[in-house]
Amino acid sequence: MAAKTNIRDILNAARWRDQSLHTLQLTVVHRGAPNDRRSVGGSRIVEIGAGGIALSPTQPGEDGVFLPYHRFLSITTADGATIWDKARGMVGVPSAAPLQATASEPAPGTDVTSGNDVTSGLQVTLPDTEGLLTIDGSAGEGGGQIVRSSLSLSLLTGKPFIIDNIRGKRRKPGLMRQHLTCVRAAAEISDAEVEGAELRSSRLVFRPGKVRGGSYRFDIGSAGATSLVLQTLALPLALADTISDVTVTGGTHAKWAPPYPFLEQAWLPLMRRMGIDAELQLKGAGFYPAGGGRVVLTCQPSAGLLPLTLPRTPGPQAIEVSAVVANLSESVARRELTEAAARLGDTRVKLSSATVRSHGPGNACWLTARGDAATNVFSVIGDKGLSAEEVGAGVVEAYRAWQSSGGVVDEHLADQLMVPVAIAGGGSFTTSALSLHSWTNIEVIAAFTGARLRVERTGDLDRVWL
Repeated sequence: MAAKTNIRDILNAARWRDQSLHTLQLTVVHRGAPNDRRSVGGSRIVEIGAGGIALSPTQPGEDGVFLPYHRFLSITTADGATIWDKARGMVGVPSAAPLQATASEPAPGTDVTSGNDVTSGLQVTLPDTEGLLTIDGSAGEGGGQIVRSSLSLSLLTGKPFIIDNIRGKRRKPGLMRQHLTCVRAAAEISDAEVEGAELRSSRLVFRPGKVRGGSYRFDIGSAGATSLVLQTLALPLALADTISDVTVTGGTHAKWAPPYPFLEQAWLPLMRRMGIDAELQLKGAGFYPAGGGRVVLTCQPSAGLLPLTLPRTPGPQAIEVSAVVANLSESVARRELTEAAARLGDTRVKLSSATVRSHGPGNACWLTARGDAATNVFSVIGDKGLSAEEVGAGVVEAYRAWQSSGGVVDEHLADQLMVPVAIAGGGSFTTSALSLHSWTNIEVIAAFTGARLRVERTGDLDRVWL
């Protein structure tokens, strides 16, 4: 493993390249109390994000736990060797040899084809048994993005498909409420024939008809992410022949999904640059577990998508940090802003806090980095056991990680640009070294369109282009 001091890079390399994540031990500060140290096994890590990790619950029925990187004290191997500690950074390397690529699931980004071009080697399709494209829902990252990308691409290309092993790598596999809402919504706007559209279903058959603009209402029925439903539908409806307005009810500020500010400030401006005539409105905030937030997407008919070519570097950024609370004291939001501003040091920053109405308590904080090329948004959702100071620190940590990569867009925005670039037939952008999430998306796109996005790697920076 390369000598990196970024905790996320260390964990990702252990997970996807060395296959040693389960052997690591993390020593962390528990809930911000300096003398309360806990040991966490790497086998509990279910997601590695820009600002922290998600841990599986220790007891059935409990919620998972978000652990921000600034609470890490050290990372050690099974034999007690220290890889990283807070005082010294990277101090050692795991003893495991790098994983050799295999035909079924090689380490992403390790198959060098020519020069600096890299490919994943992932296989996301299964043998055709019913005359339809068949996607393996457990391939690569094995999560809900495979379902959402497949639905969008099916609507855009008219190609029917089957997904087997849906969300096969998740603790609770199969279709959950927000994924099922995506399926039903995609079916409704296209008069699709669908089999397997039910909770926990592991197999889906989807045969789309023609996408119809119109007025649609979809309720996730939980605090599932409204953003993910909207992103499934947005491009197909924008390319339909009549105006559309779509209202989605659920979570507008959800963990492990783009919150509303990301959609409005980062994703939507780039879609407009590609020729999409769309508007977003937040009609009410929704937080876990109550949900109940509402977002409205309005799309005018667009003639097609234009290629999007972004510069290699982000250029100067204007920084804003915002925090909102619902049914909580606004002092929580102000503490988050104070911590974020302190961690930004001499960086000029605009701060804003607000109290919003919602069905239940909730809190979100996000940092917006506005540049001429693109706007990036980094967010942390408040949670039990997570102090306001940790939330504020988390958004800055995520921003700093992106800033150090040198990419023009962060990993989440990179994911959301891949389908539009492929459908447009051209474009390019830079981002940090692609995650398994992104590599999986590239292969799903290729399965539907025949166009495989290319990746040119320089150090830890990837240029994605077509």
